[in-house]
Amino acid sequence: WLKNLARRRVLAKLVNPKSRDGFIYASWLQMIEYSEDWLFKPIFALNGSVAPRACFYAVPTSILAIILSLGDILFWPTFREDLGILQADKSQLWVASFGVLLPILMFRTNRAMARFWEGTGLLHQMRGEWFDSVSCCVTFSRAGMVSKREETLIFRHTLVRLMSLCHGSALKEIGGDDAEDIETIDPFGLDTMTLQHLKDCSEVYNFNRVEVVLHMIQLVITQGLDDGILPIPPPILSRVYQTLSRGFVNLLNAKKIADTRFPFPFSQLIAFLLFINCFSIPIMVTCLFESPPMCAIFSFVPVFGMAALNFIGVELENPFGQDANDLPLDHFQAEMNNCLLMLLHPSADMLAGSDLRKCLVDIDDIRHSARDKHNALASGNFGHGDAAHKVDKVHGHDSEDVEFSTGKGVDGGHIENGHSESRSGFKTVADFLAEEKAKELRKRADIEAAEEEAKSKKAAEEKQRPAQSPAQSLEALVHSLAKIKETVQMQAKEVAQSTQVVSDFSRQVQLVVEPMRSGREVLVMTPRNFSTKSGVGFST
Repeated sequence: WLKNLARRRVLAKLVNPKSRDGFIYASWLQMIEYSEDWLFKPIFALNGSVAPRACFYAVPTSILAIILSLGDILFWPTFREDLGILQADKSQLWVASFGVLLPILMFRTNRAMARFWEGTGLLHQMRGEWFDSVSCCVTFSRAGMVSKREETLIFRHTLVRLMSLCHGSALKEIGGDDAEDIETIDPFGLDTMTLQHLKDCSEVYNFNRVEVVLHMIQLVITQGLDDGILPIPPPILSRVYQTLSRGFVNLLNAKKIADTRFPFPFSQLIAFLLFINCFSIPIMVTCLFESPPMCAIFSFVPVFGMAALNFIGVELENPFGQDANDLPLDHFQAEMNNCLLMLLHPSADMLAGSDLRKCLVDIDDIRHSARDKHNALASGNFGHGDAAHKVDKVHGHDSEDVEFSTGKGVDGGHIENGHSESRSGFKTVADFLAEEKAKELRKRADIEAAEEEAKSKKAAEEKQRPAQSPAQSLEALVHSLAKIKETVQMQAKEVAQSTQVVSDFSRQVQLVVEPMRSGREVLVMTPRNFSTKSGVGFST
């Protein structure tokens, strides 16, 4: 396996020198790239073509057509007439020859294309589901990076390595025995017990490796929940188990395609009819044309087309393997490894934000900005003239020139000395906050101005009052004291009335209680309510 991996890395370096160590990003791992702009370029391409195999049927048929057309010369003068070849010019023979074979070939190619398209869809769905599971776990463990950093790092690296191994084992399984070993992320980074367990399950007990690794992933996630690495409510964490399950179901559907071949009776019938047409078509063509080249050409084309359709169906029926037209399993694994490595990057826990100095806040401004950018792209003036705006200074300090390639009338904004200017008249978040703060300051200033005006008005009124003589001031003071005396007397009178009411009530209660102590029955008729001016009341 190591020799094979080293060979593949060397080939990847030869094909693509920019490929990174440990991962293969070479063009030969991807599907066949071709262009249909020119007609002759795809015609003469041999990589992935079924033309060489179809020629094994079509070329002998053309040679046979030439021999039959020259039979009267090569053998005897009445060779074609004696064999009845000249009578095979009826249209019913063409219908009988192609009437059964063509519908079966159309059925096979249709089903083959459906299987191929379903296969690539299942692989993408499987990768998406499993990556989503790991991504959710890494996101849920963000709080653990603060309280339990070492345990969280071990959890993340273990989960990423197990998922890479699971995805690679799944691709190896559906690729069949001929599939090459698929590269995973640092499998030897797992501990010795884990590697030994995987080896024993595969070699000793003959367990399915994908199922074993999936079970280990679920155990790691559950243990992370118990240890507090995943401080997430269980109903939310259950989504991770659901995505793992859906990814495994997609794998089983892909295995269904790989394990189930096209029914043998159909293949046998197609092979038999193709063989018959290799003899019947030259006979019918020689009845229509006397020229040997014409007989060869018109015998080659139908046989070549039907044989090519049959081989296309054979190629596409199983999209997993090492053929040129099969899906690039190594490329799928390389993409999965790259996605998983992204989760281990130091900035994976970074929270996204917006720059308040450049962010547009008004909905109309945002809509106009997007429309202007689209118009600039459509007109081809993207990033030219007024559209390129430079940031000269940030908070009063010189900075590098940064060009914002946007549409005409939409620039990156100008920031100088800590102040923000709206982009081409658009209102940014900073402008919005500044306006709100200015409104609040203006409101506070108006309140303070009103208070100052009231104080000045009162002071002016006091200044305008005429000065009183000492006699007038003494008279006003005596008048105020008289009012105070009158108020105190009224309150004293009310208190006396309340005291009298309370004493009367106490006397009546005594009249009731004393006879009851001696066991006599007493009927007391008293007013129900007593009230005073001060609002104090009693009832019996």
